[in-house]
Amino acid sequence: MCRFTRSSGFICFLIVLALTQNGIAAGKKKRVQKFFEDFNTKGYNKCGFHLLAHYFASPSADKSLKSLLQQRPTNDTSIVSSSGRFRIHFDTTGGSEPSLYNSSSQPIPNSSFAFADSVADICDHVYTIEVDTLGFPPPPSDSGAGGGYEYDVYVQSLPQGEYGYTDWDENRPIIDRTNATYATWMVIRNEFQTTYTRGIPALKVTVAHEFNHAIQVGNFGLWPNDIYFYELTSTWLEQVVYPGIRDYFQYLPNFFSNVDRPFNLYDPDNYAGYERCVFGIFVQNEYGSSVMVAIWNNIGREQVIPALEDELNTAGPANVFLLFAQWNYFTSYRAGSAGSFGLSTYPLAAAYPLVSIAGFGTLSQSGVSFLESGQRLSEHFFQINDGPDTIGISVANTNFGAATVYDSTNFPFSVGISTGNSGCIRELSGGYCVFLSPSNTNNWKVLPVVSGSALAATNNLAFPQPFNPATQLLRVPYPFSNTVNASLSIYTVSGDLIKRLTGDQTIDYYLRGKYFTWNGRDSSGRIVGSGVYIYVLSDGTNSAQGKIAVVRN
Repeated sequence: MCRFTRSSGFICFLIVLALTQNGIAAGKKKRVQKFFEDFNTKGYNKCGFHLLAHYFASPSADKSLKSLLQQRPTNDTSIVSSSGRFRIHFDTTGGSEPSLYNSSSQPIPNSSFAFADSVADICDHVYTIEVDTLGFPPPPSDSGAGGGYEYDVYVQSLPQGEYGYTDWDENRPIIDRTNATYATWMVIRNEFQTTYTRGIPALKVTVAHEFNHAIQVGNFGLWPNDIYFYELTSTWLEQVVYPGIRDYFQYLPNFFSNVDRPFNLYDPDNYAGYERCVFGIFVQNEYGSSVMVAIWNNIGREQVIPALEDELNTAGPANVFLLFAQWNYFTSYRAGSAGSFGLSTYPLAAAYPLVSIAGFGTLSQSGVSFLESGQRLSEHFFQINDGPDTIGISVANTNFGAATVYDSTNFPFSVGISTGNSGCIRELSGGYCVFLSPSNTNNWKVLPVVSGSALAATNNLAFPQPFNPATQLLRVPYPFSNTVNASLSIYTVSGDLIKRLTGDQTIDYYLRGKYFTWNGRDSSGRIVGSGVYIYVLSDGTNSAQGKIAVVRN
């Protein structure tokens, strides 16, 4: 206990004051951490930038918490990067002290300065790519608010799953307007051992991501309704600056299973924009990275959707969005066939998930149709089985007007293949036609993916291929006239018989031929696993065989 005497009173006062200040600082940090934890219960939000932007713009935001969130962190030490552009703030003791880790995932003692040096070198490299190479303007100066005129990076302990965030004081705008601009600072976590990507690679993509937020807010301003595009762009830039690091892969299933959501939807809990980084990759590879930079130059004076329309005006915004939908169709095992349709796709498309299919159908004599609805700038995909082919139909809502005002209307449409001419988009053989009948033809685009042999009579290929037994039936063309002794035997590649169908009662007459149908189950009723299988057809005298590729997803 401290006793106040003439000789010790002032020292006691300083001790009490220090303890009080430390307690207040700890309490503030706890409130900040809880703010991010409340939004990150599922580990979705690796970046706190959009959470801050969303909260700062909310009329129901707690004023004291809002003020606290707009204060810079504190650290006991700082260094300046080799270029002189960045000041790295970090602690050399305590819970926020950074550490590098060895190959056994153990912290390296006394490595806080080495960690800070790594951050400094990475910041200089990121600046070179995003500013010098791509042509983004550098973030504006904070006039020495962080202890110098360098851009400030603070190393702190952060909640699990959070990589970092970019922050600002909205009471100090650089340009005070609807989309005000601000000087910012960056906060990154002090270790990367609990994140999807770990170690130095995680540190690299974090700096690339957050530094672009600094560019965005400092030069183009904040449009609170469009912060999905801020996260989209920063995540896209991770793979531009560091092509070999694929941290963004963690968000791709969320996008490819939700393409029917509006492109400009924002949900802070599970659809903030990271997952739509593929749009940046699409634009980069189809039109060039300079187009993304030009879109951001437009965002400095208008919101995202008009900015996209203005920059993509020559190519046609609706055509661009339909092409984006086609890129999303040709992923996973479909990626290799994009070229045969005269289309490109993502460089790593084979590693991307399959897009969600809104409807599966089998072509009958009269055709097949789907009645659906979709919101603004949404994508919808359909697969129709016929003969040896799976016909794909991509439908894109291209209503940029509805997107500009965030209209949540569901617009109905019907699509499919028919024998009539109403709404015909593309004529096929056999008198068939791909049709689209939307509520407003000006706001929809459709593109069928039909191979040259679609709807042609074929007797030697099982379809659809690949075959997903969870959602499809496999048809195996039966080429023989005698059906009394008909049989279909399915084997593993090692020769084990897993299923046999026999008798003419199992033959199905489908459009232009005779077929066996198989539901993908073995003799015990269990769905077979993914892989290649061999089938053998026989009429008792003659035989034919082929392969089946089973892909379960």
